[in-house]
Amino acid sequence: MSPGMTKTSPLITALRAALTLAFLYFGLRKLGSFPTDVAIYEAIGMGQFPRYITGSVEVIGAGLLWVRGWQGPAGLLLLATMIVGLSALLIWVGPPYWHMLMLMVGTGTVAWVYRDQITRLIR
Repeated sequence: MSPGMTKTSPLITALRAALTLAFLYFGLRKLGSFPTDVAIYEAIGMGQFPRYITGSVEVIGAGLLWVRGWQGPAGLLLLATMIVGLSALLIWVGPPYWHMLMLMVGTGTVAWVYRDQITRLIR
């Protein structure tokens, strides 16, 4: 791990803060039934129930980024959410994708930095 990528580094703390803001924003939009989000889930064709699940996962994941011992699993959970979300956009909706790609890089980085928590949870 490079010196700038430790669990206590200000860069990782700033990344977790930025991810928290982003996931709270997107999660609360989904839970608040913003018209754009409702339309996206209508375009996917699975109804609105998955929107509530996704919004809840995003808000819970954002909170878990700050719970000691759960930062890595939260990063992995949010990364999986972004992979599924990007897949849905690619298949059913279309662009824009850039924000999801950025969130994937960020959540993947957090999961990697805290990977020992993930392996400890698996054991």
